[in-house]
Amino acid sequence: MVRKMKWCSKIDFSESNFYGAFFHILSVAMAICSLLSSEWILIEEPSMNSTSSDPELFFDVSRSDRCTNIGCRDFWRPARFGGFLDNKGKTHIAFHSSERVLLDCVTPMVANLFYVLIALCFVIALTSSLSFIMNLLPPPNGFLQWLKKNTIFEMCNMLLTLCVCVVALIAQCEVARVRQDCDVSLGGGVFMVCLAGMMCFFAATSTLRHSTKMNRLRRIDNQRLLCARSLRSWRDSARRSEDVLPIVDFERYLDSSSSLADIGVAHSNPVTA
Repeated sequence: MVRKMKWCSKIDFSESNFYGAFFHILSVAMAICSLLSSEWILIEEPSMNSTSSDPELFFDVSRSDRCTNIGCRDFWRPARFGGFLDNKGKTHIAFHSSERVLLDCVTPMVANLFYVLIALCFVIALTSSLSFIMNLLPPPNGFLQWLKKNTIFEMCNMLLTLCVCVVALIAQCEVARVRQDCDVSLGGGVFMVCLAGMMCFFAATSTLRHSTKMNRLRRIDNQRLLCARSLRSWRDSARRSEDVLPIVDFERYLDSSSSLADIGVAHSNPVTA
């Protein structure tokens, strides 16, 4: 409890970046919504090529759904694949999830790609959450402060967003290869991740502007600590002896500090005959 109070006392809440925290919480929300979305890939079947009324296609399938959309939500729970031959001898792949059964739509490669997408989105949500906390409760010093000051998490999230787009495009191409007679396009889940990356970019911009502002305020405060006439020549200071009093006091403080340091060094390193 005492350590926690000491840590809280070291936090300077005047350096909190509320705009950056706001953008990060939006990024977290977009990443979570993309994880819960089932519309990463949209599949539009031509009406004349619809397979829902083909009796030969569903010869060995008791229950199946039309494959109109695929998303990360379909891969949260355990799933399994199956295969069968129809009356024409054609092989079909069935994807069995907890909510629906998709036929000739999801292949093992597509499932692996979506598992990668889930991992990337989870990392984006996690790093944005950490950045949100560090913008509200700025770390006093050390490695966390370096991460916040140099917008490391924000840059990582933008790179992860680019990776998500690339993996989603590969998954789209794989689905289009399986469903050659359908129009396959990217859905809202991908655009949510892009919005999360955009929020990270805005958060990085806000963090850099906030750091610049705080450095400027510190510089102004340091200038106020200096005497307005401390840089006058000694000839002018001789005419106005009151101007050099702050400098003289500061020099006495430095001399006393150096003498105490020398005494400490002498006690720590005694001279032996």
